[in-house]
Amino acid sequence: MLSALSATMTYWVYHERQEAMLCGQHALNNLVQANAFTPGSLAEIAGQLDQMELNYMASNNEGGVSSKDYLKRIAEGSGNVDESGNFSIEVLRSALLSRYNLELPNIRQQGLSKLEITTMDGFICNRSSHWFAIRKINDRYWNLNSTLERPEVISHFRLAAEMEALQNSGYSVFCVVDSLPPPCTNEAMMDQGLVSILFYIGSIKKIMCHLPFLLFNCAAPILVA
Repeated sequence: MLSALSATMTYWVYHERQEAMLCGQHALNNLVQANAFTPGSLAEIAGQLDQMELNYMASNNEGGVSSKDYLKRIAEGSGNVDESGNFSIEVLRSALLSRYNLELPNIRQQGLSKLEITTMDGFICNRSSHWFAIRKINDRYWNLNSTLERPEVISHFRLAAEMEALQNSGYSVFCVVDSLPPPCTNEAMMDQGLVSILFYIGSIKKIMCHLPFLLFNCAAPILVA
């Protein structure tokens, strides 16, 4: 049963659109429903992870910094971000863990298969260099792919089939079981640098902002007695 308050509350769906090759950043921000991560902050994490990996190789490989493996790793460059700005899953996991204390396991990880998929808060999907988020907001799942013009609803009934289809087509799916930050539900939250355009069921109201994302009105469900 939904309370009268939740039934009348307005929810906004935060949706970052594709910019350059920064879909990993867009997927994270769409997942947490805020402009929380920047290319710079994720690149810093990538650099830290690279250095940790190099330190480990230097101390554990025979030959240390002169070993073939170490020199090959140096020559290959970063293993956590490429020149186009595509970040690794390790960067996304570290970012979520450090800021929100949230884990991002693969959905096929042992133990997770026993959970009902419609009880999970959100997902990040990856194939090749593309990342996108699916997130539950106001008891509805939303496809927040940054390549979409606007978010798309995924029904609870279709969610499991969608996830299976994604994995069958080569996507890896990672999940946040619970405790994602709450979505935007009031004007005060919208004033925290989050708004560029508000979509009101068929009409568009422009608001001053310079950030590449949109907020969509998410109609509240009908009160169930």
